[in-house]
Amino acid sequence: MATEPFPDMARTGTAVIGTRYAGSPDRQRRTAGTEASELDRVPQPEGLTAVSWFLSTDGETVLTCAQWDSDAAHATYLHGSGPTPPLAGPPAYRLYRSLAEEHESRAPGCLITAAFDVDGPERQRTFTEAVVAAQPEGGGHPGAISAHFLHSTDGSRVLLYTEWTSIEAHRQAADAGQHDKGHEIFAGTPGVRLTHGGRWHLHRTVRSSTT
Repeated sequence: MATEPFPDMARTGTAVIGTRYAGSPDRQRRTAGTEASELDRVPQPEGLTAVSWFLSTDGETVLTCAQWDSDAAHATYLHGSGPTPPLAGPPAYRLYRSLAEEHESRAPGCLITAAFDVDGPERQRTFTEAVVAAQPEGGGHPGAISAHFLHSTDGSRVLLYTEWTSIEAHRQAADAGQHDKGHEIFAGTPGVRLTHGGRWHLHRTVRSSTT
């Protein structure tokens, strides 16, 4: 596999995204390095397009994102032998909607996530549409690059995956109150529960040599 930049979420068929506690910056890097080395030692599963490792800015957690061509490719892998944590999940997500300027070309400097437990597919859709409708006209803070709304295939979760130019830009937007409307929706929508969020820097992305 060859090194690549930030993953392209808009072109993902199925994404397996999970977090693991590491406890320190050294252990974050060691976890990511070990998992990448393990992938390099074995033939790549059919349908796997890329795997990315993100390290939380607090030095405690690793987020992994494995991108697959399809649900079928991921399911075939799960029925095989020896699945590894970055590839197996849980859970599996599909992209529901994306928000980005048509000609956006800036490279992201950080990832911001917010994960929610929800009461079924209908709640996934109505919650996401409410958040999208609340976005300011004109694109909001200039440091915001894109927002991707991912729905778990089992109907139980929504992951808000947003790309920013920097951590500082995201903090400025929060300090200016630009996230307040979204927080009202997060807190006030029945059947939706915020479980965790994070700020992340990309540590490594590798892309399958077959793609």
